[in-house]
Amino acid sequence: MIETRPGHFYTSDGDRFIPTSAARGYWQKGTLSGSAAASLLGHVIERDFLADDRIPVRLSIDMLRMPPDAPLRVETEVLHESGRLQLVEARLVAETRVVTRALCQIAKAGRQPANPVWQSPAWPAPHPDTLEPMPHFGRWDMRPIPPGHDRFARATPRVAAAAEGNPPVLGRLAPVAARQTWLKSGIEVIAGHAPGPFLRLVTTADFASPLSHSSEFGIDFVNTDFTIHLHRLPQGEWIGYELTGHSSAHGIAVGQAAIHDLSGPLGVVVVSALANSRRP
Repeated sequence: MIETRPGHFYTSDGDRFIPTSAARGYWQKGTLSGSAAASLLGHVIERDFLADDRIPVRLSIDMLRMPPDAPLRVETEVLHESGRLQLVEARLVAETRVVTRALCQIAKAGRQPANPVWQSPAWPAPHPDTLEPMPHFGRWDMRPIPPGHDRFARATPRVAAAAEGNPPVLGRLAPVAARQTWLKSGIEVIAGHAPGPFLRLVTTADFASPLSHSSEFGIDFVNTDFTIHLHRLPQGEWIGYELTGHSSAHGIAVGQAAIHDLSGPLGVVVVSALANSRRP
């Protein structure tokens, strides 16, 4: 019998969060995905700290251990508070062990300078409604952008061995020239709680890792963190992801993706990773 995954990562039980099968990870049985771990921390930060005039300008997620498929708690601490800035730490705890940590710098919205500064241009990508969805991508609605719309020179390495690495995860996005897509998460983090704009981004931001760290034939790096840099909150449900960089040596990699919404650029997601073989 094929299991139907629920439409949420967790249910809540007092101060505990109980994972569902939708939260399970790719790398090892009995563990949760990076998206599920990060989005739970994002949920608590959004719920407890983001007032109307507060903008989360940086969120850093440290994936210290693979979270177990078990009840989890979130602990928060305000590390800095001033008139314009707040620094919040959120820790994902399994029993007594911290498995994932988030640092979020939150700024108070203010006025733009009178003198204009050059702005990053809008993403010249087709509207997602005009693009064909990619099936079999779970609860995400994926709309790949044809390679002819690429802005960055992305050269595919000439030497590749399809049989030597981990299974591929990107489908039609696997060719390096095709690494840009609109993405809309169709999953709740907590059952019965609609995500806000920040959490919609956090839920998908881990995707910057396979987008930047996959070869054409598979993904052989596991990310140890990701950091989101924003200048504003996203508008609407669609988030555009565009590969802008990958560098690696000695089994260590750093990748970067530009992020957009239908109104224009949002910022970037930067991802560190280590070479890794998938465990059976």
